Amino acid sequence: MLRAILLFSMTLLLAGCASRVPSDAIRSSLSTGYVSDLREKMEKTHDSFGEFVTALNLARLLQIEGNWKESIRRYDEALSMLEEYEARAVVNVREIAATTGTILLARGAKQYYGTGYERSLLHTFNSLNYVMLGDFSGAAVEMRKMDKRQEYWLQESESRIEKSVSQFDPDLPYQYSMRDLLQDEAVRNLMTNYQDPFSYALSSILFRIAGDMQASDVNMRRAVKLDNQAGALFRQAWPQPSPPLQARLGKKNRNAKKDIKDEKKDEKAADEGEGIVIPPLLPLRMTSAGDDAPVLGRTPETGESQQEVTIIATSGISPSLKVEHVRVRFPRMGYILLDLPSYTRAIPGLQPHATVSPDTPLVFYPLLHTDRLAYRTLKDEVRFEIGSAISRAAVRAGISATAYAAARSNEDTQDYAEVAGALATVLMDLWTYSMSASARNWETLPNEGYIAMAMVPNGSTITVGEGVNKRSLPLPNDIRGVIIMMTYFSNSHMRMDYVTY
Repeated sequence: MLRAILLFSMTLLLAGCASRVPSDAIRSSLSTGYVSDLREKMEKTHDSFGEFVTALNLARLLQIEGNWKESIRRYDEALSMLEEYEARAVVNVREIAATTGTILLARGAKQYYGTGYERSLLHTFNSLNYVMLGDFSGAAVEMRKMDKRQEYWLQESESRIEKSVSQFDPDLPYQYSMRDLLQDEAVRNLMTNYQDPFSYALSSILFRIAGDMQASDVNMRRAVKLDNQAGALFRQAWPQPSPPLQARLGKKNRNAKKDIKDEKKDEKAADEGEGIVIPPLLPLRMTSAGDDAPVLGRTPETGESQQEVTIIATSGISPSLKVEHVRVRFPRMGYILLDLPSYTRAIPGLQPHATVSPDTPLVFYPLLHTDRLAYRTLKDEVRFEIGSAISRAAVRAGISATAYAAARSNEDTQDYAEVAGALATVLMDLWTYSMSASARNWETLPNEGYIAMAMVPNGSTITVGEGVNKRSLPLPNDIRGVIIMMTYFSNSHMRMDYVTY
């Protein structure tokens, strides 16, 4: 009898999750390149559930297909859900009930509204839709929203950072400003796990094109502070040293101690982005026909006209969050269920490749590592999650034990007490399983993000990808530059999109 009940329950569990796109199906479709079929399934899922995470997954799939406007609409839909959630009162009945349900009953009782990095990347990837539509002002607006998200994210993480700082030096003051934290090398390395240099670096590039040089400079420095790769990217693309640093570097001091001191200052200044000058966009002149035409920059060595090339490449598949159901056999009630969150490891992507005619390779700098952000978030929350899992298991076991005791106390039902306890356990299991299916992260995110930048001779041909993925783009002579987006959504499929300015 008990086995029959358990078998019936597992059938119900599978049926309860049939309407969602399983994580394995998402990863399999992305790995094999069947994006259109996956997008159709995700549309049906989003129509049924209308959740924050289903909107994000759908928006990213539309973006991979190049449907920029519809992708913007879905990202905006996800943002509306997030803002509605954030606008709720700090203390309200719905939030209290959801939090209580998460701690006492099921992992998915509280709907998933993303972690700090997912909320920030929402704006970063939405900005790419505007870029591909040639709307750099719209892209800049999204990047300003990203800045705010990163600030909120830091505020949420500040207490964790301060706790970690105390492990390095117990004598540090309790209250630290974020600027002081950023100046400490150990803490700066720690913060790299929380903040996203890819978004800051990309926003610096887009702010520059949109004409906001101040915001471009600020975010360039933020990116350089967070990741040395960002510093290498900008120094390679914009190598001119700033006058203050150039003067110090060329100075010959007679005092050896002063030389060492100045050298350390120079190293620190370089680490903070000093020495990188963001060049303005090439100016415009009026032609005889009255049209705007770019006056292309010339190299001082050859007098050769140049154009700007920026390539944004994404690849791999981000880690997948799932709830692991561990069932421990227990007398009278069948088993005790522990539901613990766990991550399926990320699928690494291909290293992007691009050359400038005839065969000069461009250097790609890896700035986005979604797996690091995801694993760090899980590490910070693991104690709470384990405590909640034990609490939920105890509550469910208590309900099953109560059902067993109630049946046992009645002469008419005492022979079926074990069945009553097992049935209560199974029903709680069924409800928990169906609720846990909604505890899903943004699974269509890429795992790696790269940026390459260079000044190339006017009219060059840019070749991206290799083998079956190779694509070539001859640059028109009348443009300032081009932004190319390479999307690897499997090892055998690469999509190239571009926009000129």
